[in-house]
Amino acid sequence: MDIFQALQNYADMNYLIDVEDKLPIFACSIGAHLFNAMNKCSMCDFDPDLVEDGAFAIKNCPVRHPNAPFYTPMGRVADTRIHILMRGEKGSGKTALIDLFLEAGTGIIWSPKASRGEGFRTMIGPNSITEAGMFGSVNEEGEVVGRPLARELCGGFLGFEEFSSVIDAGKKDHSIDMKNQLLTSTDSGRVMKGMRSGWVQYATRYTIWAGTQPGRFELESGLDRRFFIIDITMSPEKELEFKRAGQKMTNMPAERRKSANALRFAMRDFINARQLEAILNPPSQVLFSDEVQEWLEQREVRSFEADLYRRLMIGYWVMQEDYNPDPVLEITIDKRLRKYLDDALIMRRTVMDADLQLIKDTFWMRDLPKSTLVKEVTRMVTMGDYQNAKRWIEEQLKPQEWYHEFKAQKEGRGRKGVVCRIGFEPPPKKERKELDWGEWKRGV
Repeated sequence: MDIFQALQNYADMNYLIDVEDKLPIFACSIGAHLFNAMNKCSMCDFDPDLVEDGAFAIKNCPVRHPNAPFYTPMGRVADTRIHILMRGEKGSGKTALIDLFLEAGTGIIWSPKASRGEGFRTMIGPNSITEAGMFGSVNEEGEVVGRPLARELCGGFLGFEEFSSVIDAGKKDHSIDMKNQLLTSTDSGRVMKGMRSGWVQYATRYTIWAGTQPGRFELESGLDRRFFIIDITMSPEKELEFKRAGQKMTNMPAERRKSANALRFAMRDFINARQLEAILNPPSQVLFSDEVQEWLEQREVRSFEADLYRRLMIGYWVMQEDYNPDPVLEITIDKRLRKYLDDALIMRRTVMDADLQLIKDTFWMRDLPKSTLVKEVTRMVTMGDYQNAKRWIEEQLKPQEWYHEFKAQKEGRGRKGVVCRIGFEPPPKKERKELDWGEWKRGV
């Protein structure tokens, strides 16, 4: 099965619109998730044979295996999960895309036998959650209590209709550690909390798919490196298309619905079969072609984003109709993958560079003291977080060719502060003053 074409056919049969550039990202995320399991799931903290009775055992896990890791760039076992965050207005179809894959009963990758080790564990998360509910806590005896989602969905997919509820939880006293745990668990998979009565410590491999509205879009520093961004734009014309599509959905003929359901079951069978095939037949090596590096060296691709796009490429080839990675999984760029990459890059730049454009438009051709710029970024970009504003300047502003920092030129002995220039004019060069013999002697 060509899963990429099948997904689009299924969307067309269900009258879904504006998903051509979005569905491939989800398919690649599934492939990258499988690759991550092939590479890392021999090291399992939930193996019943290794944990004590009553601990965090997951008895039936279809991706647990005894194979050694094979993808270890920079000497570490790489994590290749692709977490997705969709930004769009109300009614733009974010929830529909999450439901398309994860909805209990009708989701493409939802499995009724997941608890018995067939298919993926999936869940659409709650609208409000605490840090303890997400990652766990301990009782007075030092035992981990409850069923935290990060453990429950290990090896599976966790959806959030509104991701801002997770971010907002981190601003409350009872969940102050939410951001740090999200950073590590979505990157390396590690959850580690030292508490008064004991430790919460395990590694999890869940993938997050979530949506958020533009006014609530907020990714703490570091989370932007872990999430693929899908931008869903709305217009009066598209809103009219949604209304007409809704009418067609409700009046779908029985035969069309039957055909759509048959395709959904076929895609689920393909994905479950690929899951088993991947675990039983992992590659020994991953080889990226020269054209991959050429694409990544585009100026529009930030250095810290390169690995995200490598993951997308890996996921694409894992989900191909003909899967034969032994001994080498070759990662190249064909015509279709190039379009997926280009579309994904456009969406990311549209969303992630919006704050850059705001600062650029507001302060164009102006010089500001660094302290003033940090305060303005705190007010305009980072929602009052002063430390995050300083990080944002270092990570986002400094690489821009139109941003310059230089020491203020002033007379006297006072401290010369840093000045920030927003504009293409280079900073002034420091003039070297020629000293005569008398000035040199006096130490001027």
